Amino acid sequence: MLYAVISDIHANFVALREAFRIIGGGDVDRIIVAGDIAGKGPQPFETLELLNSKKVVAVKGNSDEKFVKSRSVKNSLTKNQKKLLQWLGGLPTVAFQEFGIMICHGSPLGTTDYIYPSVTGPALQRKFHNRTMPRVLCCGHSHIPFVGKVGDVLVVNAGSVGRPIDGDPRGSLVLLDVDGADARGEVVRFGYNLKKLESVMIGEGYSSKQVRAFIEGRRAV
Repeated sequence: MLYAVISDIHANFVALREAFRIIGGGDVDRIIVAGDIAGKGPQPFETLELLNSKKVVAVKGNSDEKFVKSRSVKNSLTKNQKKLLQWLGGLPTVAFQEFGIMICHGSPLGTTDYIYPSVTGPALQRKFHNRTMPRVLCCGHSHIPFVGKVGDVLVVNAGSVGRPIDGDPRGSLVLLDVDGADARGEVVRFGYNLKKLESVMIGEGYSSKQVRAFIEGRRAV
């Protein structure tokens, strides 16, 4: 079974479309979304509509929780936008797939917890608290893509499709191949139309500092 794992899109619809172009060109069986679909970026509802149409397996992240709370009080939403907001708000914070795969945003402890590439076996085990340790853990939140075996768990952090912070403006995703007892993943970095994103963000009233952070792939300063 081949999975595409994506995370931290942050309403960057331009980047998401390119991610789906890459995914659609392979033999992916299922798409996993590890949260932070909306929030911060310029096209949240376009992003939500595309993901909803693809029947992805998704969890919500901390930015999604804030987005739902802020938008649910607005009276200007269309019927379709309300439906998409309801879909986002109804997503779980932890989900499971076959082959022992657990999906979360930050960690099993919560949407704002982090799992970094430096995590140790004992530290990872504590993040599961009373939960059974999975075979594969898919997560995001840190915006740092990596795949690594930590103890008996293969940790798959998809990084960020639409809001990288490591100085590389390319988006990231992970192709996860689960074949019998074997599970392995590969980080894929991809470029997309930054000029298009810049134009969309300027049109939506984003500041030059916010635009630069997105198109330069770094934290806002």
